[in-house]
Amino acid sequence: MTNTNLLKTEIEPELINSFNKKHQCKDLPISSKKELKQIFLEMEPDLISYDVNKCILYIGEITVSGYNGQRGGNFHVGAVKKVAEAFSKFYLIKQDKAIICNNVAKLYPDCKFDEISCHFIVPENSKFIKALGYREKLFKCGIMSLDIIPLSDKTKNTM
Repeated sequence: MTNTNLLKTEIEPELINSFNKKHQCKDLPISSKKELKQIFLEMEPDLISYDVNKCILYIGEITVSGYNGQRGGNFHVGAVKKVAEAFSKFYLIKQDKAIICNNVAKLYPDCKFDEISCHFIVPENSKFIKALGYREKLFKCGIMSLDIIPLSDKTKNTM
């Protein structure tokens, strides 16, 4: 099991940086948890980035739960729970797109976007992805995309 502090201080930032490189976007510089909750109507996404050229706001949920599976198998209860929570959160974000756009515009007038793109982000070789079963359909209905991001050798060893 991964240490939660390492997740927040090392693994999650690496996944965010790799995601931003992949999508050619940059972090929205949100200054506090209060501001984050204000923008996203009490929700706290793990990643908020934007692409000025494409006018896209990227929202991401990251999980390393299930990276090594659970009890010798691929299925992992915590990871599946995170998939369901991410889908629900992204559905609500898309429903409240106009409000969120307005909230971002008030605080970050230089961040203009026409689209919100929601992503469920997991490290490459995460075992639980092999056990998604019917839940894989959640990535095909237009609410969120699955992003599988490679890890550095150092982070793989940490995992």
